[in-house]
Amino acid sequence: MFLDTALQVLPLVDLAVLSELESQLNDPLPAKAFAGDYVAGFPERQLRLRDSVGGRDLPAALDAALSLRNASTMVGAARLAGLATDVLAAVGAADLETLRRLLPLVERCGLETVEDLRSGYLADAVIRLPQDRGGVSR
Repeated sequence: MFLDTALQVLPLVDLAVLSELESQLNDPLPAKAFAGDYVAGFPERQLRLRDSVGGRDLPAALDAALSLRNASTMVGAARLAGLATDVLAAVGAADLETLRRLLPLVERCGLETVEDLRSGYLADAVIRLPQDRGGVSR
């Protein structure tokens, strides 16, 4: 299982992924907005995963884990993407015990990833929220 190496080897955030996104878009602002959306959306993704596992709803757990893995991969959250891959394997095996063991690791890693993005990549970004069209400096 990937779990043994994920927490020790992979970075929380691979800034090369975000740098590549900035290059592809020819502008850092959309990449920073994407990272900001990822940060804002993490609690909902984590809650969907936790609730689906708690309710033994494997199709919903699959959907939540795919969402978490894909978004994490796109933002360079390598460690969390790796854990989400483990979650997907456990869902595929209908292994609820492993899923329950993974949930606290996913939550902790996700919170650490969010903090790393906020304090690093997004530290000087101006994030425009729908309720505050003037922007919020972080």
